[in-house]
Amino acid sequence: MSGKKEQKPEGSKKADKMVDYHREFLDMDTDEEDFGRQESPEVEEELPLEPEKPVYSEEELITLVKHVKDLTHYFFCDYLNWNECCDEIIREYFKSPSNIVLSIFYEKNELNAILNIPVQSSEGFTYFLRSPWQIYTPDNFRNTVSFGSVNKNVKNTVFKFMENIYAPIVLHSDDYASFVRNDVFVNLHEFMMRLMEEIYKPMDLTALYVPKERLLQTFSKASDKNDYFLLGENETTLFSEEDERKRKLVDRLEKIILFWIRQLRRATIISTRKMLVTKVCFFVDTNLKHLRTQLLNAEVRSIIDILKTLHSPSANTLGELTLRIDARLKEASSNLTYLNILNNFCKKLNIPEDVENSVTEALLLILYIWAESPFYSTTSNMETLCQAMSSQIMHQCIKYIELDVVLGNNPEMGIQMLEKCIFCCNIYKTIYDNLTVNVISYIKPDKKWNVNEQEVFNKIDTFKQRCYDVIEICKALIVFGRGNKIGLIGGPKGTDYEAYWREIESLFHESLDEIIMSGDIIFDVTKSIWLRKIRRFRYAVLQLENMVVNLINDIFENVKNIEEGIEAIYALQKFEKRKNLRDLLQNKWIQV
Repeated sequence: MSGKKEQKPEGSKKADKMVDYHREFLDMDTDEEDFGRQESPEVEEELPLEPEKPVYSEEELITLVKHVKDLTHYFFCDYLNWNECCDEIIREYFKSPSNIVLSIFYEKNELNAILNIPVQSSEGFTYFLRSPWQIYTPDNFRNTVSFGSVNKNVKNTVFKFMENIYAPIVLHSDDYASFVRNDVFVNLHEFMMRLMEEIYKPMDLTALYVPKERLLQTFSKASDKNDYFLLGENETTLFSEEDERKRKLVDRLEKIILFWIRQLRRATIISTRKMLVTKVCFFVDTNLKHLRTQLLNAEVRSIIDILKTLHSPSANTLGELTLRIDARLKEASSNLTYLNILNNFCKKLNIPEDVENSVTEALLLILYIWAESPFYSTTSNMETLCQAMSSQIMHQCIKYIELDVVLGNNPEMGIQMLEKCIFCCNIYKTIYDNLTVNVISYIKPDKKWNVNEQEVFNKIDTFKQRCYDVIEICKALIVFGRGNKIGLIGGPKGTDYEAYWREIESLFHESLDEIIMSGDIIFDVTKSIWLRKIRRFRYAVLQLENMVVNLINDIFENVKNIEEGIEAIYALQKFEKRKNLRDLLQNKWIQV
């Protein structure tokens, strides 16, 4: 360091010769206390040196790379297709010990290796971990490496590891000081409960987290108090060390059981809402059954019994919720008895072919459920069943309609399909009105049918309007499409007229292609974007109609005699299928 200071550049040497000694004298430190003190040179801060990287022979690197490949397990293929890029990154992992993580995974059918955890890995990955600057050798690698595999369900993998490996080790360890132990355990339980809920909630299942603490061992030991201690005692009360440990354990259990209560309340509310809202009511409430099974689990029962012994109010609340779940299960079982009858029949519905008989039998079954079911006979449930019936009829009509035919080369057949579906919807409404007016009074004279008819047929009416919209498109396709050609137009401008007509055809098919691309939403009555699509199509057809009017007027302006006029009328005959153009052609016929 001092050597660097002695070496001065030439510019600084020249500057030394020009020093102003008078200025130097004035700048001297004249403080007597500091006179004669020698200034110490500033010491430059040195950055900590990075440890030396290991140096491997080619044979050692080959061996280490082979170890990684041998330990790499992939879930969806027996043979891993290694490539040079992967080999290079694995080598870099060993040559640069500052890299802590090595991950190997498939992405787009190609094996990849990165020196980090993959942000997205749809099929899982294998990882290798080490401490910073931990150096591997061919001899120590297998004994010191930390590695594992994560499948495509990352959250579930983490949960299983925490639940079955990490949690038992931590909860049964005596390494933590007493004042830290409780905080560690509370945070661990909170993390596990939240993660478990995150995993099972998308499946519509409620899973109760059960801590793997030593409950029986802790509460089987003798205590000075008969009930050990009561919840709610003043925290300033002095307990023995053993009772203090029990008190903290019970506090943790209390937090867990309060989390259970919140889950159970939500499950019962969701289950009830499912009964009333779900369009298709043929279900088994697996969530409630799953919950009931968990509440009978020995570990869960032991937690509840411990808190009951200590007079915990949350234990009583949990008992009430358990009774509510039992009632919900009884209700679900009764509902399924009736709903399965309707479900089995609806699988055999023959719509729109035999719509009258099929709809009549289905509606009579709904009336039977209304009259006999002890739980499902409420107005709201009947409304839901009738809406489900409407959805079923609509779904079968949509399956019957072949859009390729309707918007393709046979729009006439498409119109027949659509008109048949409209007829089916009208018959359904007629039968419904007949049964609700004339039959209900005989089935249950003392009970009123208060189902909102508008709610029942709301989707049916929307579906019918969509059918009318598509019929309108079919009729436009018949006139403006390429399927029906116009006749040959004579005269000196005949070629120009045909070119103009081909332009009209092309413009029409551009608009039709937009409709075809929106095929998925045509009969989806929940998508209002269709209204914008059909408005745009109608506007385009109106513009094309004006172009045809101009074409017809121009043709007849150049007609020289009756023969040419009659020839033009027959050539333009296809336009008679549109009212505005038909009126125009009739006027031209009169003129001729």
